[in-house]
Amino acid sequence: MGLERYSEEIMNLQIGKEDVDNVGYDDDRVEAQARLWEHIYGFARTLVLRSAVEMRLPDIINGNGGQPISLSQLAAGLPFPDPNPDSLYRLMRFLVYMKIFNESTDVANGERVLLYGLEPAGRLLLRDAEKSMAPIILWGSHPDFTLPWHYMKEGLTTKDDATAFEKAMGMTLWDYLAGDPVKSEMFNQVMASESRLLTSSLVRGCEEMFKGLESLVDVGGGNGTTITAISKAFPHLKCAVFDLPHVISGSPDIPGVERIPGDMFESQLPSAQAILLKLVLHDWSDEDCVKILRRCKEAVPREGGKVVIVDVVADAAAEHPFSKPRMVLDIDMMVFTGGRERTEEDWKGLILKAGYRGGYQIRDIEAIQSVIEAFP
Repeated sequence: MGLERYSEEIMNLQIGKEDVDNVGYDDDRVEAQARLWEHIYGFARTLVLRSAVEMRLPDIINGNGGQPISLSQLAAGLPFPDPNPDSLYRLMRFLVYMKIFNESTDVANGERVLLYGLEPAGRLLLRDAEKSMAPIILWGSHPDFTLPWHYMKEGLTTKDDATAFEKAMGMTLWDYLAGDPVKSEMFNQVMASESRLLTSSLVRGCEEMFKGLESLVDVGGGNGTTITAISKAFPHLKCAVFDLPHVISGSPDIPGVERIPGDMFESQLPSAQAILLKLVLHDWSDEDCVKILRRCKEAVPREGGKVVIVDVVADAAAEHPFSKPRMVLDIDMMVFTGGRERTEEDWKGLILKAGYRGGYQIRDIEAIQSVIEAFP
């Protein structure tokens, strides 16, 4: 039904203003319904985003020299023939509503033409962008990784302590990835994407903190991506990465960064002025976190030493752009690994149980994670 026909039929109902005023409605009830409708179709936003990434819509627009592009130009760049113009228009209209793209108008040959440009969120979907979130969207919306969310109820039982992912797939996430090279590479791309987003924000947001340090060990630092960026930004720092022997042996040599193999639960941690724990503790139980924090405390000096925790600080009541996604990440951890994101009170409790007497402070950076400095 065309817009004009729809409007005409509404007018033919002949409902006057006084009739509308007499009907009335409960504002709270309407708001409640609207909220539920938004949640019911929350999955649609995710899958619309996925389709935009799969069709490389942001890249097609960006390929026009940064200038807005018409619908026909966009259609010509799609990776399949004969796209339906009306369907493409409606998809773009929704993506404009989602603030992925923006819409403007021009006049060509006496006709009004719609043009589409990139919003900041759209630029984060460019495949080759340094801070591209495209791999995260493709991972999160993949059928294999949406299925475990349907087993959330089964994952709540304490009978066998299995996660929702294990209930859905019959194995842990790590076993699943080990047996599927394609999905494992997807996961690696997600981790690399998250690391690029976080590391640049960490370096910029904690410049003063890093400049005040003399030595830093990245415990559980994997292939050294984060410590490499920190070392390059702050060349005065004596840096090292500490991880399991097979991780260290498989990681590249990093100029200016010492690679040290070991187990953070069994080996003595290398001494340094500061220990970095980036995205480590959210994978572990409270009891294990206390053990890790105690071992880290032993590796730094009592005076002038610190342990730098980079992880989510969840707070449902906070007025912060990342508050909602931080809460969702906690459920994501519960579904996939059995880990958890923690509130400030949770972090405070772990830090105190681990014997830190110097207190702590939290820094917000331009990332979904925060920086928690714990002082021995």
